[in-house]
Amino acid sequence: MKKTKEKIILELKKFCDKNGFKDVVFGLSGGLDSALVLALSVQALGAQHVHGIMMKTKYTSQKSLDLAKEIALLNKVDYQEIDIQELVDNFSSILPFELKNEVTEQNIQARIRTVIGMAYANEKGWMLLSCGNKSEAAMGYCTLYGADMAGSLAPIGDLYKTDIYKLADLINHEKEVIIPQEIINRPPSAELKTNQKDTDSLPEYDVLDHILKDHIFDNQPVLKEEEKLVSEIKSRFQKNAFKREQMPPVIKIYE
Repeated sequence: MKKTKEKIILELKKFCDKNGFKDVVFGLSGGLDSALVLALSVQALGAQHVHGIMMKTKYTSQKSLDLAKEIALLNKVDYQEIDIQELVDNFSSILPFELKNEVTEQNIQARIRTVIGMAYANEKGWMLLSCGNKSEAAMGYCTLYGADMAGSLAPIGDLYKTDIYKLADLINHEKEVIIPQEIINRPPSAELKTNQKDTDSLPEYDVLDHILKDHIFDNQPVLKEEEKLVSEIKSRFQKNAFKREQMPPVIKIYE
């Protein structure tokens, strides 16, 4: 994990230098993925060059608001909070049909966050980062053109979710930057609907990542008791290839 951390920090800085960016901006959700992007960005560029935007809706919990603000303050990162619910409502109201599929509304939220992130990037001359990870991208648990898939670079896009937990623990152990332990401990959620949890749509991440690593990417033999789940995950992986083709570039960790 130490080598992984050092590589991401080095490559993020090199990418910014090569493309003429001094500052980065991203959606700061109060969750672990964006918290890790914040921590790595601070180490790569310095806190004064890192900007986090909390773009809340009616589904955003007070805990997420509190934690997003806390990690920004602890690490002296520029933090702004925007209520996008009116934008979501207005967007939905101009459509010539009634929204009946809950995924439609969820995706509208995620895509509005992209528009706002890019507005900051264009206006301020900053680079927009994606906070998506490898596990979610593999399963298509992400929104095409949404905030988790949009940006010039995905610093943690080649990290499995289980890697992200390990890297967060390492960063806290080293104490150069701080990720509140509550962010690490809380159940991951996209917060695009009421009481949403990642495990509503995905297996537990240790199970998912084991199958992705061993049976999807490495094609190792499958135990009989895993055959059904491996088949389901492989099918979902294949169906979501079109999303991964449109992801931002990632900092490669796995060959």
